[in-house]
Amino acid sequence: MEKQPKNVVLPHGFEEIYAKYKSYFVRIALSYVRDRMAAEDIVTDSFVVFWENRHELDVRNIPAYIYTVIIHKCRNWLRDRQQHLRAHDNLQRAELRILSDYVLRQTADDPGKLLLDEALHIIERELLRMSPVRRRVFIAYRYEEMSYREIAAICSLTESQVDYEIRAAKKMLRVALKDYLPLAAWLVPFL
Repeated sequence: MEKQPKNVVLPHGFEEIYAKYKSYFVRIALSYVRDRMAAEDIVTDSFVVFWENRHELDVRNIPAYIYTVIIHKCRNWLRDRQQHLRAHDNLQRAELRILSDYVLRQTADDPGKLLLDEALHIIERELLRMSPVRRRVFIAYRYEEMSYREIAAICSLTESQVDYEIRAAKKMLRVALKDYLPLAAWLVPFL
């Protein structure tokens, strides 16, 4: 840290004082607040305070006076910043609580819908994992409500092959939906 200038005679204008000591005091303020813009604002404000009150002050050491003003302003800035961060933190926590409560209310209002969505996702995934023939047979039987004979005709299979493919598809879905069987039984009665 640089030494503070000693017993300086008051220059004639604000610009002269400011130009002479600004960079020195900005470094001091920056060591406190660790924010360049804030440090520069604090230094400028401190010079303005001095300049506006220069006729009422009995100051022999201008840099010492300005240094004292800067230190007080830095401490006030830090205290204000701390309060601002606390308030911001409290607002974020409150917003998180509100959002969490909203999510809980939404899921509590209709937990069956969440389970239903998960089960449907599993069914879709398992249908995609089936062979094209098995998938076509299963969809025709369950969703298009076709008979074994109709399915056999359009898929070029025997009725016993249709029966086998449907049982195999049911087994795949039962295994995949083991945690959802009560819901799945309601959703898809054949399980």
